[in-house]
Amino acid sequence: MIRYVVRRIIAAIPIGVIVTLGVFALVFAMPGDPLRELAGDKPIPAAVLAAKRAQFHLDDPFIVQYLLSMKDILTGNFGTTFAGADIADQLRLRIPVTLKLTLLANAFQWTFGLLFGIYAGFRRNGWVDRSLLLATLVLLAVPGLVAYFAAQYLFGVELKWFPVSGVLEGFPTSYLLPALVIGLLGFAGLARLMRTSIVETVNADFVKTARAKGLGEQRVLWRHILPNALLPVVTFIGLDLAGMFGGAIITESIFNLPGLGQFMFQAIKLKEGGVVVLLSTLAFLSFIVINLLVDLLYGILDPRVRHV
Repeated sequence: MIRYVVRRIIAAIPIGVIVTLGVFALVFAMPGDPLRELAGDKPIPAAVLAAKRAQFHLDDPFIVQYLLSMKDILTGNFGTTFAGADIADQLRLRIPVTLKLTLLANAFQWTFGLLFGIYAGFRRNGWVDRSLLLATLVLLAVPGLVAYFAAQYLFGVELKWFPVSGVLEGFPTSYLLPALVIGLLGFAGLARLMRTSIVETVNADFVKTARAKGLGEQRVLWRHILPNALLPVVTFIGLDLAGMFGGAIITESIFNLPGLGQFMFQAIKLKEGGVVVLLSTLAFLSFIVINLLVDLLYGILDPRVRHV
């Protein structure tokens, strides 16, 4: 197992370089002068502008800027943003916000997605199953941006059930509305996958054999059906959790949550390549860790995977 983990980490290094290099190149290619855009209509003395450019290496070639950014990341010297904010302090403040949003959204998604999916799978063609298929079809057809703005307007502005934006009311109140929307959109795909996987597994030959041997329904459920039905669901959950950071960019910007997603959005707008590369690296590392955990969980659910 240790060799497997080491191999995965080594294989991830060149992929990480390609990902961060590509992201940095996209930010570098954006038009405009970030320092002048940051100043707005205020004039900037030429000496101050030159000093700032030298401080952030903006006059250096693309590859030099990238290598300097990676060196800062590897040494833990994150520096400051163009506006002078300490990046390390920003991370300490923003990481808990994104984690709270992600954990709350996943709690809604996993709880209801798995429960409804399992029940609908075992009660196929019942009213719960038909209602679930119809409701999830509607949810999957709704674009995420439409759902965010509609929920914000209806439940925040009109009904005033939740705060419209910001985190002034603390956890969990300020996070409930965006987390519910994220969880509801993710619930649709998870519930349908869980339902389909249960239906396919219930009709599998090894389940019929277990029942033919006289095993009780509870043992067949917990020892044969669920462990096998959960395999594709574990993959879905792992990919969904790893991709949460990308969704946080939109969600946190719309609901004005001061998390990593909003930080990334602001950095892209201001062409802060170093910050974008740092956040992309953190997202990539979390993706690798989550996928390793998914592979380990696969080995627990299906012992055959351990020998592959």
